Amino acid sequence: MRISLVMPSFNQGRFIARALASVLDTADAADQVIVLDNLSTDGTSDVLAGLTARHPDRLTVLRAADGGQAEALNRGFARVTGDLVGWLNADDVLADGALARMRALFDARPGLALAHGQARWIDAAGRDLGAYPVLPDGQKYDFHEGCFVCQPTVLLRRAALQALGPLDEALETAMDLDLWLRAWARYPGKIGFVPEVQALQRLHGGAKTERLRALVFVESMQVLHRHGLGVPERWPLSYAEEVAAGTAPADGWPAVRAAYGAAAGPEALVALDARIAADSAFAALHSHPSSSSRAR
Repeated sequence: MRISLVMPSFNQGRFIARALASVLDTADAADQVIVLDNLSTDGTSDVLAGLTARHPDRLTVLRAADGGQAEALNRGFARVTGDLVGWLNADDVLADGALARMRALFDARPGLALAHGQARWIDAAGRDLGAYPVLPDGQKYDFHEGCFVCQPTVLLRRAALQALGPLDEALETAMDLDLWLRAWARYPGKIGFVPEVQALQRLHGGAKTERLRALVFVESMQVLHRHGLGVPERWPLSYAEEVAAGTAPADGWPAVRAAYGAAAGPEALVALDARIAADSAFAALHSHPSSSSRAR
């Protein structure tokens, strides 16, 4: 069973060799890897040139300006030829044996449309940061509490990906959540799970989910609302807690607050504001204009 992987890349030269080694230099290597490099300027092209010379039959590098990660991925997906398709960001890593386990699962269960697995977080140096909170038997409604699918662990049958349609290129951080919601709605009972660690997802300051922290929350709440799922108060409160911990910027709060209000409604927004105002832990948000009655 042939596997194709697409890898969007922009200035991840310090990580991309390890990412590609995890899918090309293993006994269960991918059959096709397409790297979409957004004109990186950090030496990525030199790394890719060396790897292409080593794997000319399996690695293709397309170097061009892109319209965002989703647009690059859609261009890559249009070129894949494998039976199973996935994507691996240039700073993440597949675990040893991950693709072999996926091949075995899809061979054993020909009715599966897609599958995912266990995962762990690592830091820039590769140190373990703990387990990703996956749900082996999660249903569509479970996404309202948070994304329980670790993106680099996912493989889809190519026919299923084509049926689901392209990634939403208007989304910068939540295009995968939108795809999972479409998949869980279209393929109930046809989603598999590998109960072993399939991928290591890297958390570091240059990662988009860290740099664009407020946008992650805003887009996620918008996507949940689009798919008819409720958005509980824990979403904006989680962002407020990150601000209090110093891991998210306070100036992102107005956008997060507004997105929650649009998804949950005015009464929920009033209750959120009251909770924020009453808790001294959220002092960084108390004086912000969006938290005052004048802003409403």
